[in-house]
Amino acid sequence: MTLHFRTLLSSITMATSLLFAGATQAADNCYIMVHGHGTQGNVIDGSNQPALDSWRDSYFSNYQGSDFLAYLLSPSDNYAVIGYDSTDESGYPYWRNETAGEIARQMVAVKQGNGDGYQHDQANTQCASNDNFYVVSHSQGAQQMVFMAGNAAAGSPYYNTAFSAAGSAVSVPYTDAFQDILAIFTLGGAMSGTEGSDRVCNGTWLDSLINAAFLGKNCNPSVQWLQTNDSYLARNLIGSTLAAPIYAMGGYKSFPGIQGASAGFLTGEDDGYINLASQMGCSGSAKRNLYDDLNQYKTFWGIAYGSPTFKCNNSNKGTPRTYTMASVYTDHDAERNGGIAAPSFVSVENGLSCGDGKNMAGRINACTH
Repeated sequence: MTLHFRTLLSSITMATSLLFAGATQAADNCYIMVHGHGTQGNVIDGSNQPALDSWRDSYFSNYQGSDFLAYLLSPSDNYAVIGYDSTDESGYPYWRNETAGEIARQMVAVKQGNGDGYQHDQANTQCASNDNFYVVSHSQGAQQMVFMAGNAAAGSPYYNTAFSAAGSAVSVPYTDAFQDILAIFTLGGAMSGTEGSDRVCNGTWLDSLINAAFLGKNCNPSVQWLQTNDSYLARNLIGSTLAAPIYAMGGYKSFPGIQGASAGFLTGEDDGYINLASQMGCSGSAKRNLYDDLNQYKTFWGIAYGSPTFKCNNSNKGTPRTYTMASVYTDHDAERNGGIAAPSFVSVENGLSCGDGKNMAGRINACTH
């Protein structure tokens, strides 16, 4: 069944909801999977497939054996893995030819029915050219999508353009990549950067100790361009629209065990690594306090009171065509491997109730069938 979009207008907000219809039952769904930071996804060597493994590997033993695709795919669904080099060693920012350009070229090939080059554990799940196409992106993958989809329309500042190591412009097929993409789903996306990168690049001596204990990163160019400062944000390097709508899901659970202490050094709600306000694409500071229901309240001695003064609703987005989908009690690791099967959640104003009680993969499945 095809995913359809209907715009709901009110005197205050404009929201988009997903409705179901059986107009094109012959077409299967194809989920185009875009991983996040820290993966050498340009490598495919036999069973060594880092981009594919990123959707089922787990940093924490709590989630070992879990697989995002097991929750995402229905029997007739297909998927395609997009791999690019997002490692600290390479240090490629999201606007590079090796990142944005590589993702775009692979998306075009997948939509042409050429396969993704990966060994799928599930039989007959390579995407066909007549499938219904959706992008599923995690972490840095969301920032990639904002930059690419925001420069896929004529008149955008970097229309169909990425950049080489020398800084010269490289022509890339963003427009073709996003043609026929029905929606982009972002999971724990760094749409407004990460406070963790702020601390790595411009932190105090205490931040250096925290980084050494929990992150182990250095301020290479890719980390630099994941900071929350406006000068680094993809949303400030695009035109007035996106080539496909973004449906944002954010996590607000700390990491398991001692690593959960990392959340104590981040502002507001977070998934152990990225602030919730950034994941939801909210306007304003990526580090703002949203509380669990994505509202901001006045406080007295740390206690919230009165009516909310800010809502991260569809009229308060920092990025055009971006809609709040769900706020889910899951951490950054579980977001990408489905490690928490049935997390709790917070109802979001104008959000999507399809898949309530499921993890992020299950929600996408429920909302696209």
